[in-house]
Amino acid sequence: MRLKLLTSTLRLEKAVPGSNSRWLYLTAAVVASAVMSASPSIAQVTFAQFDQTNGSAQQWTLSEATASEITTTTLTASGSVEFTFGVLPGLPFTNGEPATFTFSATSTQSGQCNQPTCANGNSFDQAGYSGTFSFIDAGSNPGANLLSGTFSTTGNPSQTGGSFGADIGANEGTFTASTDATNPAQVTFTSAYLSFVGAGSETASFSLSSLEDALPTNNYFVTTSTINSQAYPAQQFTAAGDGTFSSDQAPISATPEPATLGLIGCGLLGFGIFFRATRSRIS
Repeated sequence: MRLKLLTSTLRLEKAVPGSNSRWLYLTAAVVASAVMSASPSIAQVTFAQFDQTNGSAQQWTLSEATASEITTTTLTASGSVEFTFGVLPGLPFTNGEPATFTFSATSTQSGQCNQPTCANGNSFDQAGYSGTFSFIDAGSNPGANLLSGTFSTTGNPSQTGGSFGADIGANEGTFTASTDATNPAQVTFTSAYLSFVGAGSETASFSLSSLEDALPTNNYFVTTSTINSQAYPAQQFTAAGDGTFSSDQAPISATPEPATLGLIGCGLLGFGIFFRATRSRIS
């Protein structure tokens, strides 16, 4: 890309001889630099994460129930966690903060196995989850919203919303939700400490471990009987979990930094002095 842009500037200088050619060259070079610096970053920025404070306690529950011929899968979680923001300027804390975690999401969509029988080792993915999660400060600022989010289905529920995934016969799973250009409302974040204006695509990723049957009939994940590779999680499962949260651009502090407040204060003070001096001259 750099070679092509420089070649274009050289041709431009040669085609327009004279003293103005240097200005044209410099202008084209500046435009080339601006274009390259404005190229978006592909990798997302992880701005927060959480871990359970009570080790492998089963804070998560996955269950399915059928009523009026509609099967609903419900994924819930609650418990004490340690919530940590990434290195973001202007936040009141940088170390882990004790928090109360809640999560609730449901889907009426069937899951899809990559093989017709959903046998051990097959992958299982189930989309169409809508719901909410929250991390409420239980430490330095009790009751404050560290981070909350909403999952939504947009358009075709079988292809949007949050998505649960696991391998049949394994004791691990995942839950993810991301926004994209065509579905900007699949997951939205709010926080008392962060502003997500201009953050771009947002992603919530939860990892489930020790996933096992709550009865327990099986100490691993299984599904109901399959119909054309489609199935639901069987019975009820529990799990432990942790997670990360990311966006294309790092969110910014929702409260001004002390240095910023100082600059604002100096500006207001200067304006006041100028205004008084102006009034004195008029008088």
